[in-house]
Amino acid sequence: MEGTSPPADRVRLCAALDHVSADSALWGAADDSHDALCDAVRRAVGAVLSERQREIVEWHFFEGVSQGEIARRLGVSQQVVQKSLYGVTRRGRPIGGSLRRLREALSPLVGA
Repeated sequence: MEGTSPPADRVRLCAALDHVSADSALWGAADDSHDALCDAVRRAVGAVLSERQREIVEWHFFEGVSQGEIARRLGVSQQVVQKSLYGVTRRGRPIGGSLRRLREALSPLVGA
């Protein structure tokens, strides 16, 4: 599966945004707030996630690797990968989840 393109309906982020031209239609007009947000996301991924969570997030969202392929690489089930990304709810409380941790770390920047 490595080297194949992600399905058209999957969002794929670029881990190294520095190679994208500032005048690219993808980003529109470059501004300091966009650069600051990209830097904050990079810092949050490195700071608030465990090494394994970081690896899963980078593979899935930055490189477009499927949850099933990540599970195969790590020798775990796909459900373990999904729980690492999205967490679970137990007794009405959210438990774990890389995206929840990133959302909490970044919420002051986006006003969410």
